[in-house]
Amino acid sequence: MIYVFLLAIGLTVTLVPSVKSEEQDKRQSDLRMTLSSKSLMLCLGSPLPLDLEIVNQGVADIKIDKYDLWNQFSYGFSGTNGLGRGGGRGSSCSHCRGNYVVLQPGSRYESSFEYVLDDFFKDAGNYTIKMTYEQVSTNELAFELYDCNPQ
Repeated sequence: MIYVFLLAIGLTVTLVPSVKSEEQDKRQSDLRMTLSSKSLMLCLGSPLPLDLEIVNQGVADIKIDKYDLWNQFSYGFSGTNGLGRGGGRGSSCSHCRGNYVVLQPGSRYESSFEYVLDDFFKDAGNYTIKMTYEQVSTNELAFELYDCNPQ
């Protein structure tokens, strides 16, 4: 009897991660997120204006927490000398939850954000940035920073 109970618990524990993975895979195929900007050529120190379009391509409603939309970024740099580097930034706030939008099948949601360029973006050159929400990533957006005040 104890062995049957332990076997049942073991099966439950091993099945939960695969169910979670299937839900994440489904969300990835149901959401299409496109990142764009009105300005892809900026002076060093300027914020990067970002626009996001999310489309529900699935057959069920998807609840999106607006707070989490602009919290995970990854980026890259390619200098004129051919050298590059990568980085990322993420944040979380468990008590900030509750500002949701529900996307019905076929509907879309748009949001804008000014991304403040931190110390990673200190050099003139070519950069890429993408955003991730619930393990679904946007396209990689390329932009260029210039030294508008050479000394």
